[in-house]
Amino acid sequence: VYEVLHKFVDTQIVSTDDLTRSVLKDDIIFNLAIGKRNDFLQGDIAAFCQMSGNEYVGSPPYTHYLCLDKFATKQILKAYGIKTPQGILYDGKTFRGKLSIPAIIKPVAEGSGIGIDDKSLCYDVDELKERVVDKFKKLNEPILIERFLDGPEITVGVIGSENNLMVLPELEIDFSNLPEGIERYYSQRVKENFGSQTIYRCPSDFNEKVRDRIRKVAIKSFEAVKARDYVRMDMRIVNEIPYVIEINSMPGLDPLTSDLPKMVKPLNKDYEWLIKAIIKRVIEKEGG
Repeated sequence: VYEVLHKFVDTQIVSTDDLTRSVLKDDIIFNLAIGKRNDFLQGDIAAFCQMSGNEYVGSPPYTHYLCLDKFATKQILKAYGIKTPQGILYDGKTFRGKLSIPAIIKPVAEGSGIGIDDKSLCYDVDELKERVVDKFKKLNEPILIERFLDGPEITVGVIGSENNLMVLPELEIDFSNLPEGIERYYSQRVKENFGSQTIYRCPSDFNEKVRDRIRKVAIKSFEAVKARDYVRMDMRIVNEIPYVIEINSMPGLDPLTSDLPKMVKPLNKDYEWLIKAIIKRVIEKEGG
């Protein structure tokens, strides 16, 4: 990101610790701060920008805090009539809802596959309860128990804001080429060690009717969580119907490994185009 911005505007990298000392009143902030383990840093930085009056790239605090809670995100999606797998929460004391199998268990506030492993998919209720309790003890945070949907997995990027939204070509993630015995879902192990053996198709092989449904659900989801500038959402397709699994309010922007840069290639666009499209709103607002 820095290399692109530095070409046409004075740009500096500032750590979150130095933010209050380094940022000037008229500075525009590209929020790339991601915390770990219940650290809602990306939302905190957006909140700082709002309080300081600095214009910033990315979603507002509400969106970050919401999307960092997978269970809360589900409630908003359902309120907007958007299909999402059934999910309940374990808070260390009780299971808040009826268990349904097969289910996949994941920490409610982690990203990058953290806390998702080869034991996360369960087909037995007793085994499910045992694994959930064990996972809670290890991570010390609420655990989401989500109905596992056995269908193709895709991830979809949306860039822009308000009435100027663009849905990027969906990226289908095919796990069929992974070695035998490796889980067929995005665990931390698969993300970190089997990326080269995972098959990516962009755009997907779905027919135009399904692709149109994906685009409509993506825009509706973007608006439901009040996102801005860029997000990425994971979906599974069951009987040609998209189900939103979760929404990443600050998706990775690494030009080599992240998903969003992969999605612009079918458009014959490059990484620089993507970054400029993401910052378009703030540049126009500032008269640039």
